[in-house]
Amino acid sequence: MVVSTSLKRDGVVSVGSQAETVPGPQPQRGPPSATGISDPHHVAGTGQSKATGYNLKICQWNAEGVRAKKLELQNFLKNQNIDVCCIQETHLNPNHRFSIRGYETFRRDRDNGPKGGLLTLVKNTHPAAEIYSAGEDTEVLGIKLLLESKPLSIFNIYSPPPKQVRLQALQPERERWIIVGDFNSHSPSWGYPNLDHKGEEVEDWIITNQMVLINHPDDPHTYYSRAWRTTSCPDLAIATDDVAKVTRRQVEQQLGGSDHKPVTLHIEQDSRPSSRKQCPSWNYKKANWTNFQSKAETNCKNLNFGQHHLNSKVEFFTAAILKAAKDSIPRGRRKTYTPGWNNELQQLHNTVTELRENMEQSPTDQNTASHNKAKAEYTRQKLQQTRAAWHEKTSSLNLEKDTNRLWKLTKLLNEDNPERRQTVLESDGELLTQKKAANHLAHHYQHESSVKLPRERTRLARTQIQERQNQRPTDRCMQEAISMNEIEAAIKQLKPKKAPGPDGVTNEMLKHLGPLAKRTLLKLFNESWKTGSVPAIWKKATIIPIHKKGKEKKNPNSYRPISLLSCLGKLLERVINRRLLYFLEDRNILSPTQTGYRRHRSTEDQLALIAQDIENAFQEKKKVVAVFFDLTKAFDKVWREGLLLKVLESGVSGRMFRWIRGFLHERSARVKLDGHLSHSVKMREGVPQGGVISPTLFLLYINNITTVLPRHVSNTLHADDLAIWSTADLATSAACRIQTAVHDVHQWTEDWGLQVSEVKTQATVFSLSTTKEKVTIKLGDRTLPQVATPTFLGVKLDPRLSWKPQIEDMEKRGIKRLALMKKLSGTHWGANSKIPKTVYTGTVRPVLEYGASAWATAAKTHTNKLDRVQNFGLRIILGAMKSTPIAAMEKTVGVEPLESRQRSKLLAHAEKMKRLPDHPLHDKLKSLTKNRLKRKSLNHLVKEEQRMQADILTANIELCEKLDPTNWPPKTLKAEVRTTIPGITVKGDQSDAVLKALTMEEIDKRYPAARWTHIFTDGSAEDATRNGGCGVFIKKPGLPPVSVSASGGRLCSNYKAEVLALHKATETVLQWETRPKKAVFLSDSLSALQALCSGNPDSTMEHLMQNINTLAQTTAVVLQWIPAHTGIVGNEVADRLAKEGSKTEQQPSNLTYSEARTLIRNRQKSTFKKKNNGYNPHEDALHQLTRHEQTIVFRLRTGHCGLNSHLKRIGIRQSALCHCGKADQTPDHFLQTCQLHCSERKHVWPTGTSLHTKLWGSTQDLEMTAHFVNITGQRI
Repeated sequence: MVVSTSLKRDGVVSVGSQAETVPGPQPQRGPPSATGISDPHHVAGTGQSKATGYNLKICQWNAEGVRAKKLELQNFLKNQNIDVCCIQETHLNPNHRFSIRGYETFRRDRDNGPKGGLLTLVKNTHPAAEIYSAGEDTEVLGIKLLLESKPLSIFNIYSPPPKQVRLQALQPERERWIIVGDFNSHSPSWGYPNLDHKGEEVEDWIITNQMVLINHPDDPHTYYSRAWRTTSCPDLAIATDDVAKVTRRQVEQQLGGSDHKPVTLHIEQDSRPSSRKQCPSWNYKKANWTNFQSKAETNCKNLNFGQHHLNSKVEFFTAAILKAAKDSIPRGRRKTYTPGWNNELQQLHNTVTELRENMEQSPTDQNTASHNKAKAEYTRQKLQQTRAAWHEKTSSLNLEKDTNRLWKLTKLLNEDNPERRQTVLESDGELLTQKKAANHLAHHYQHESSVKLPRERTRLARTQIQERQNQRPTDRCMQEAISMNEIEAAIKQLKPKKAPGPDGVTNEMLKHLGPLAKRTLLKLFNESWKTGSVPAIWKKATIIPIHKKGKEKKNPNSYRPISLLSCLGKLLERVINRRLLYFLEDRNILSPTQTGYRRHRSTEDQLALIAQDIENAFQEKKKVVAVFFDLTKAFDKVWREGLLLKVLESGVSGRMFRWIRGFLHERSARVKLDGHLSHSVKMREGVPQGGVISPTLFLLYINNITTVLPRHVSNTLHADDLAIWSTADLATSAACRIQTAVHDVHQWTEDWGLQVSEVKTQATVFSLSTTKEKVTIKLGDRTLPQVATPTFLGVKLDPRLSWKPQIEDMEKRGIKRLALMKKLSGTHWGANSKIPKTVYTGTVRPVLEYGASAWATAAKTHTNKLDRVQNFGLRIILGAMKSTPIAAMEKTVGVEPLESRQRSKLLAHAEKMKRLPDHPLHDKLKSLTKNRLKRKSLNHLVKEEQRMQADILTANIELCEKLDPTNWPPKTLKAEVRTTIPGITVKGDQSDAVLKALTMEEIDKRYPAARWTHIFTDGSAEDATRNGGCGVFIKKPGLPPVSVSASGGRLCSNYKAEVLALHKATETVLQWETRPKKAVFLSDSLSALQALCSGNPDSTMEHLMQNINTLAQTTAVVLQWIPAHTGIVGNEVADRLAKEGSKTEQQPSNLTYSEARTLIRNRQKSTFKKKNNGYNPHEDALHQLTRHEQTIVFRLRTGHCGLNSHLKRIGIRQSALCHCGKADQTPDHFLQTCQLHCSERKHVWPTGTSLHTKLWGSTQDLEMTAHFVNITGQRI
């Protein structure tokens, strides 16, 4: 029935003579100006109102699938300057990632079927919070926009056609509301000729809740039905009266080919929203560091500290550094992002829009066909240009120039929504933003760093501190003044691109300070050290809250505090922390089971320990009961007075104790949220987050937690991750011991102010019994949950220790990361093999290998799943077909099988344990174990591997040099080290003649033979694992040359031989009665020279440094790198002498852990290389080709390609015969003899070019092969 309607003043609809009257009151409608149609003064498409305020723009749009229309949506949002966009029918599911740069995303995906879904985008300058979400019959997503004038609640609605609307749950209060969406309901009030039951339901709800319909019956239509070729207006906007009065509705042109047109609502506001302040950042790429150092030196020279307090002195020094930075380092802001939209796409989109209007006005077959054709062409061009832009971006990636760009790109692809947003928090039902939210978080973090303890206990601790604090220092590291060597060593360890603290000084600035500035800094550090006074600015933190993925955004607990401290203060912390760690490790004060924040110790040590104990129990028919503790916010709950007491009890005293006390005293923090700083709050307890020395102090605090455990209860501790377990014949017996231990640990945490999480702390029973074992273990009054597969240190354990859950989890995470690699390369486009290989080895393989020492006992059926992940990755790297042999891919890429790497990791882990005699795993790997069961443990696997590799490792434990965790004072080299030569690039694509010429030019220019003594050194070892030799060739000005040859030891790597050669050279020169005035050591070992500058030398390197420093007292010493085997006479002579030395009698020598690990790695590489007949992927021209060329050549090499011979083999073709009919279509036939391609073959290659040249030749040869394939049109 067709009904014509008109609106009267009393709100009752009158109808024409041919229609029936629609009974009942009609919904209230906003003034004509609100519709954007009836107002005669309205200018369509301007988006501006006559009022002088700011227009908030809300867009509503049924996208009918938003992922394919993202490009158009980006362009529309930018051009129209949309503040909020409510999208219906997104067709997204939880696995789909979708974000728009500059907008915060609120989603409700349909979870009970396909299609549907809601998406609300809010410009990230507007704070907003989700307040409602429902989706049974009608999908609803509500947000509250916290505008500066008044909040505005916006509800995004989609009601599918057969469903009821069901708006009863929405009850507008006195707040400002607006509801937009696709209601799929009919009513004359919004332009339909009839009223259906859904329309009546919507009208009743509007009238009942005194809302206002912003739509007008005469508004342009928003929907075109392709099936019926009709237009309608299902997209409604409903608001409270105060919002409707200032709202103007405007229907836009079609967008992205959706049948629904977007609608823009312009809502007048009294004031504009405050824009986000974007602080300019330092542009270090354009920094003039020479000018910075010069100005910093001048500024520091002019400093006059006088009798000022340390706080003022530090302030003056900081100002001097920042002034030099402002004069030398430019600052800038991030460029505004522009979507990938161009004029060609805009023109095509305009054509589609014009033809869409024609089709809607006159829906003839011709108009419909024209529109569909134009839309198909637009879609094709959009897809093509989007792909081309991405292909260009990935193909242009260069590892030598764009390493940071690559990892930024991979991180961006791996994140759900990297967009910054305005933070909204909830407190007692009130939504907080900006300054209020920052203050709320500040008080929250202040509350988290509080500890409740009995007053008597606090008073007793203070008394004990007073009694002990004046005890005499027992070690010079606690009293000795800080040296320049310590500052130099600490500066070398500073990492770039770290955010500065409140003072604004960055690590980059500190690394470029001159000698005078460093001496000034040394004075400030020593004053702080001697007085125990820590400058106030160094104790102030700026906290940046980072949202935890998947957590409720309005909850303060969902934000991880990142504390930014002064880089100057952290530099001093680094110096003192090195002394403290040296003392603790040297005196064996730290618990042997603690591996957190300690050098040469890792989580894998703990995983291997618990796994070995469980396997030993299984061999003895016993069961293991374990409890995995979770300490809530352990760092924040450290009781500071208790910590000071423990510091004193550990033997720390003197200046070090006073400095630590000053470091912990009167600390404060401010939260920085969305550019707003909170007021300052005192952090009364806890160790300072972000501090360099904080982890070490925490280790001291928690150090004796394991001493309360009863006998027969083992433990492992990594920072605050504690696990305890007990072994017994019966689970109940083990549970009794564990119950006692849990009670003791719980009592200890209560005594020291820490909290054990009753929910996250879990119990587990490990047993080979098929019957599920149940135990009851209580923490206080609550029973701990017993779980079958607990996660400890990132690894999933299971009752039978089959490792199936862990391996399945690794497989899942590996495949997820492989999806990232697929986005970087296809078979015809993208980055060449170097880029995806780097991504694989950097992000995928570590996932597949983590915890290998523990799960090495897993069955082959489980570990095969990890092999399949690696094989999939290799196919992505090379663009290979699924049937390609694995060995061929491993060989070409240079990636060893996971099993081979796992065996090497086991062996290296065992070598490390040999050198850590205090770790519990040390004895367990030496002891004998029962072999009742066929299953093997880490102990069995290690001993098997040691027997197989006995020729490269020493069984004599006395020759295994103990690991030195921390050395103090730091060793500093007093000679210049040069690791580059002008003109020589790192690419390795220069000829030997060029390398020799550039090297000799540099030597003659910088080290003329008339004034410098030239000392050439070289070292070598057989198979890079044994029988080392070192050679030294010395050319003194005006004197005969000196040749020295010596052995390097039975077990020796090339690196060790190079170091020994340098050591032998220094020994030789030091023995001369008359030492040269200038000496240059010319070595081709870049790694040895770099290790000299590292600041963490092993024993061999330490002796070399001592010799060099002794020689530097009388001689100007330079160590210069030169390229190897390029025909330089001195280097060739030293190489010959080293080979002679390797043939002399070899003596056993001490073997450090780094040397043992190098030997193991060299054996692994050597075995892999022999397996592949000496093939070196770095010398293969294949890796210099483009992605498409690589794919073609590699597939032709293996024969697993698109030629008929292979397609027949895998069942795709019925015949292997070539189209020429002469022979099977193999790579040999296709490239060499096929008569169909004779002309192309003659055009590309000279006659007689061999198949080997075409597939294994130079880069130019391989490029010609790829070109031949392309011009023939053959699919490979």
